[in-house]
Amino acid sequence: MDLRFSERARGLLAEIRGENPSDTLLILIGGGCCENTAPILMKNFRVGQGDRLLGEADGIKVYAAAEMYPLVSATPSIIDVTDGRGGGSFSLEIPRGVRLTLRPLSG
Repeated sequence: MDLRFSERARGLLAEIRGENPSDTLLILIGGGCCENTAPILMKNFRVGQGDRLLGEADGIKVYAAAEMYPLVSATPSIIDVTDGRGGGSFSLEIPRGVRLTLRPLSG
């Protein structure tokens, strides 16, 4: 799996980690009805038995839900940040007015 993180994403993750030093942060890429494939940054979340590790950035592990893993693991991708909150997400970056995104790496 070729999973990368933009500098902006790394900075955002470091900032959130600094505010939550005793919590375990992780990113989950699921296929749910509300979030689709948007990365969800959570703290102290227990991954399911079927969730698979995709990669890690600065100690924050990234998992994919079992049904999403074959799709995202086969595509070189980058986790980035975009302005805007998105719709109704509970991801930790949302109160900052930004949103984590997952997109394919351009060749």
